[in-house]
Amino acid sequence: MCQETCYPNSTRFNCICPDTHTGWRCETIKHPRTCKDIAKNGISTPGKYLILSDYENEAFSVFCDMTSESGFVWALIQSFSLANKNLLKDKMFGIDFPVNHAKNKVDWNSYRLSLTQMESLANHSTHLRVTCNFPTEGLQYTDYARAKLEGHDIFDRWSNRCQLYEYINIRGIECFNCTAWTKQTNLRAWRVKSYLSPSWGCDFDGRPGGIEPEANFGYYGGGTVNADHRCTSSSASTTQHWFGAKHEW
Repeated sequence: MCQETCYPNSTRFNCICPDTHTGWRCETIKHPRTCKDIAKNGISTPGKYLILSDYENEAFSVFCDMTSESGFVWALIQSFSLANKNLLKDKMFGIDFPVNHAKNKVDWNSYRLSLTQMESLANHSTHLRVTCNFPTEGLQYTDYARAKLEGHDIFDRWSNRCQLYEYINIRGIECFNCTAWTKQTNLRAWRVKSYLSPSWGCDFDGRPGGIEPEANFGYYGGGTVNADHRCTSSSASTTQHWFGAKHEW
């Protein structure tokens, strides 16, 4: 709130900011809680930034991507290489299993935030995104998925669900505003089952070029890896999961 104070021959403003903001015109969020808040504070360079958790008001570091996708800001919650698939293949998002999350730089081969950190970000996010090989190839829309978090039950366990996606692309097969068979069970990480998707009545059909037990964007257990999927094309391939929200610069 700005209070106007008048002086002879001039007009000046004495700004009294709410507790949540600071700055000459109260334009800066004092305690950002998501990457969108970081972007609102005028920062547009991707990197790790400190934000405040909703739980116990503890600060933690998160990698923010403000530039790769027009109209969105994203916070990285997990990244791992195919060589390290066993590290996270049995870890659904509802399990607290932080990996290298406190390092100054992201270890794209093995990285995951804690459960409370992910939950805090989810509280302020509207979307889930999955990418392949982001640190080496940037954002590619081949082997990519984006969905609204609402109705996704991202921290719960469920099976045999035709989950709605705004856009999903697996091995060049794409689908807009359609469903794909998605699973997250007690000892199996979040993943899309593209080949079997139509057999469960989902819209997405990943059978062309697919293999029957294929898993995409996670888990990658025995016999589920397809080398034609960018996330699993080699042992060095990486998979990233993000929480984010729309933001207009």
